[in-house]
Amino acid sequence: MNKLKFEQLAGMNCHYAHYPFTYYLDSIAEVGVKNVEVWAASPHLHVDDVTHQKAQEARCAIQDRGLKLICYTPETVVYPVNIAAPEEDIRKRSLAFESRGIEITAELGCRMMLVTSGWGYLNQNREESLGRAMEGLAYLTAKAEREGVLLALEHLSPISSNLINTAQDLRQAVDEISSPNLKAMLDTCQVGIVHEHVRDYLELLGKDLVHVHLVDGTPGGHLAFGDGNLPLKEFVDTLGEYGYEGCLSMEIADRRYFMDPRQADRQSIETFKSWIQ
Repeated sequence: MNKLKFEQLAGMNCHYAHYPFTYYLDSIAEVGVKNVEVWAASPHLHVDDVTHQKAQEARCAIQDRGLKLICYTPETVVYPVNIAAPEEDIRKRSLAFESRGIEITAELGCRMMLVTSGWGYLNQNREESLGRAMEGLAYLTAKAEREGVLLALEHLSPISSNLINTAQDLRQAVDEISSPNLKAMLDTCQVGIVHEHVRDYLELLGKDLVHVHLVDGTPGGHLAFGDGNLPLKEFVDTLGEYGYEGCLSMEIADRRYFMDPRQADRQSIETFKSWIQ
């Protein structure tokens, strides 16, 4: 059986939100991970705060620690960003926000940016909301093509969105946009919430699956490895079996880890190592 490699693991900063950006980078370097995915929420490279100069400073800070930025991830679920909004002003602002995110991704020397579909109002027609989301994704993909950035489309849980939740939803969206600059990614918590398996995504998406958020949950929660009840070892074995070659970001986000985020990373790393030996 093929196995994943430790070098595919990436550290995220969600649980470092109460520490400076440089503390997060120092922590990831200290625990031995070489890849980082930056969840771009204040105070860490939030889109609205990043000038070209700040992007260059952050790029140097990452490189100086021997780290590689594998994905820039603007916050688009908690913040007031929704490319599927029926209100034109919200939709335009959201597209401008994510367009600037694409520019920042390029300025950071990063290949990939995460995007989501937004959401539709639950008392309104889903297909109309999905249509606006797809128009927005097409607009952003055209921008990404010009900037040389790959967009990784993440499915969301039904709690967060009623638009793109499953492997089939991702397949349809990627097929509709039909661009080498828009591909799909999965989050193991979302997989568990919709009662699917990573195998469903690997079989349906194949090489169009370019990124993974590997995280434990119950099934939701975004917990450190071992703190939930998702079959993460089975997921890891399956990803290896199918020859998945992309990165796996530890999207640990529960506030229980905010005081000592480095320990949550250590726990997850040691658990992951035991699975791939």
